[in-house]
Amino acid sequence: MDRDNEKREFQDVRAEETTCGTRHPKRALSLAKDRSIRRVAQMLANPGCERDLFLDAIREFGLHEHSEEYQKLLALWERRHGSGR
Repeated sequence: MDRDNEKREFQDVRAEETTCGTRHPKRALSLAKDRSIRRVAQMLANPGCERDLFLDAIREFGLHEHSEEYQKLLALWERRHGSGR
């Protein structure tokens, strides 16, 4: 994880802690989704990323193998890394 992402995650955690005692479920979901999106983007950009790890990450994000979004991300990964399995 690079320094900017570490800083962003720290700011997210700090923002959550400053509202202790107050529930913000939508904000927590939004932060979790942002983290997942950043993780998928980092994996896509990483030339050493393995296909299976990438597919696991997009499944964890909530995409199913037959969804259009899943297929688009897989096509992007294959374009960047080659179609080797």
